[in-house]
Amino acid sequence: MEYVSGPIWSPHGFWRGHIGFEDGVIAEVGKGRAKDNVAEGIIMPTFINAHSHIVDYVVPVDLSMSLIEVVAPPNGLKYRVLGETPMERQRQAVSYLSECMLRKGTSAFSDFREGSVEGSMVLRSATGARPFIMGKTRSPHFDRDEVQELLKVSDGIGPSAISDWDYEELRELSDLVHSRGKVFALHCSERIREDLDKVLDLRPSYLVHMCQATDGDLEVCAQEGVPIVVCPRSNMFFGLPTPIRRMIEAGVVVALGTDNAMISFPDMFIEMEFAGRLLRSQGMSRLDCVMSMATGNGRKIINECPLIEFDPGSPCDFMVVRERGGDPVTDVVLRSAGHDPLLVYVGRKRRSHI
Repeated sequence: MEYVSGPIWSPHGFWRGHIGFEDGVIAEVGKGRAKDNVAEGIIMPTFINAHSHIVDYVVPVDLSMSLIEVVAPPNGLKYRVLGETPMERQRQAVSYLSECMLRKGTSAFSDFREGSVEGSMVLRSATGARPFIMGKTRSPHFDRDEVQELLKVSDGIGPSAISDWDYEELRELSDLVHSRGKVFALHCSERIREDLDKVLDLRPSYLVHMCQATDGDLEVCAQEGVPIVVCPRSNMFFGLPTPIRRMIEAGVVVALGTDNAMISFPDMFIEMEFAGRLLRSQGMSRLDCVMSMATGNGRKIINECPLIEFDPGSPCDFMVVRERGGDPVTDVVLRSAGHDPLLVYVGRKRRSHI
């Protein structure tokens, strides 16, 4: 059996102890330091990247373009480039970035994937972090046959905002997705505020962005139990600060994603640091919430249990991050970007950087 020792994350805070594991399963959890350790440092759950477009990595950045010119379907820059990029090149990008994510402590990522069935299938090239596939139709129109085929290869459907769709067609899409027991989620109020009543009538599992949300919108999301995924780096790239503090104070479940890979590399440590600094600028004094945004709350997005307990008999799903002499939350959120974890262990997938 192998051991790791150090401050161990729990839903109630960190405590010092050790974890013993073998064959991809946790076998022992106890207080104090183990004698022989393969790694010593902060022991915490792996990250969930709750919103990404990782194949956008193949798209060259054009700094002169607006958000609409870059990402709006069907003729935005990314759609034109993706349409011209061979599937083999897209598969290579998925394999490379999924490995990068796992090495950086991300075990799964929820990806809004363009390109209908063929595009969603590309995500199966992931060899590192596991994809949670949110398929997208070829164009912002409802085609029952296309959606039925897409639902066979995806975990759900993630269309763009209601502003891009005929609303009745979007309602048909939502009804079909829900009838198949799959996840339905939307971009919402990123560039302009959208009608939240109409959005919530579509019964989304969660919403993405909400940069232009009012306090009333956030209160309704909290009351209705609709989580929000924020992507502060990509939004700030286009001059759209994310009101994370207002979301948290309204009682919203907030998860964290990296969004478009052409402008934000899918590294959750960098995203956490940016979110932490943004929250500090918004007057937040503690950053424990950022840990939850990147771990437990992200698991809600991909329909996994948000409370992660390191119990004997559980599959390995943890990483060990170097201690830097401060509070563990501060060390992880603000002082780990640019560094690989010492150890990442997910099931039987193991990445060591000692």
